[in-house]
Amino acid sequence: MQRGYIVLIVAALLISGIVVSTLWAVPFAGKILREDTILGDASVRPAGSVNASIQIIDTLRPLSLAIHVERNNGTAGGQIPNNNLRETVRNPNGIIMTSNEFTGAFFTTFKPDIVGKYTATIYNLGHTPVSVDVQVGNLPFVGANNHVNLNSFGGIIVGVVLSIIGIIVLIAGIIVLILDRRRTRPKVHPPT
Repeated sequence: MQRGYIVLIVAALLISGIVVSTLWAVPFAGKILREDTILGDASVRPAGSVNASIQIIDTLRPLSLAIHVERNNGTAGGQIPNNNLRETVRNPNGIIMTSNEFTGAFFTTFKPDIVGKYTATIYNLGHTPVSVDVQVGNLPFVGANNHVNLNSFGGIIVGVVLSIIGIIVLIAGIIVLILDRRRTRPKVHPPT
């Protein structure tokens, strides 16, 4: 096979992998950004709280709550504060759907019982301020009964596999090119 065809195959694999991944990832991320409530770097003082609300119109899909405690840049090594936090999610009637204490990252899902506005409240039970990232909503990859739906990642998996194959073929092509150059390089004999 001529080298030109190998280069075309490598380029086609890499480009198709990138295109497939992008075509899948952009609508996926757009759906999360459109439908979910996201609070980034929300500061919570000691004995304070922060709220995130979301309007639910489909009670068949589980509601997910993800909380990430930010590293404290004011401490040595940027450690994660060791504060106890509590999350509470209330339905539109004020009934508590979930309530948990945690110190670091936290993730839970539950099935909404009625249509309406759900409010997640994160309380700082510690003695120092913390910053949290909060996401409340219906994650496309979490299906009924809280099972992760890997089929929703199909496009990205195909794109990554195509890109990896393209990189492997590219590396193999470079190795073949180096070996070919060694064979064709004329040997220079020192003058006698």
